[in-house]
Amino acid sequence: MLVFALIVLLLVPVFSADLYSEFVKEQVKEIPLNKAVIVGSGSKKLITFINPDCPHCRQEWRELRPYLHKLKIYVFLLPFKKFPESYPKAFYIACSKNRLKALDEVLSGKFDGKPPKVKECSLVYEHIKIAQNLGVQSTPYNIVLKNYKVIEGYNPNLLTELGF
Repeated sequence: MLVFALIVLLLVPVFSADLYSEFVKEQVKEIPLNKAVIVGSGSKKLITFINPDCPHCRQEWRELRPYLHKLKIYVFLLPFKKFPESYPKAFYIACSKNRLKALDEVLSGKFDGKPPKVKECSLVYEHIKIAQNLGVQSTPYNIVLKNYKVIEGYNPNLLTELGF
């Protein structure tokens, strides 16, 4: 009986991880990727939810940026009311003609203390709704598409998870 209990205890996390992965896979099917700010041209794919003023999001961007030739990132912008500058920065990125340049500028801190003067962009509100539907409450929030692994918060091993 003890051996059976040990086997069950060892297998539960494996099956739980598989079930969670399947759950995430189903959720990802509901994400309108065409609404994302899409950057990169690679075959490896990542969905990420970021806040323009999140220091961990900025760190993650610095690490991912050099790999855009091997990586395609679906960026969803998630400004928070507690960071009032994050809204105009998100609008700037979402409605910019050159979104990659806008991401670089915002995430490098170019607009810190002096947010861009832009009109509201409805795409940002769509991103917020998508995040709410998924239950995303903090940033960065990543989904690695090769295995549907969710990585909440900054993870220095994200590049490894992506296969780099």
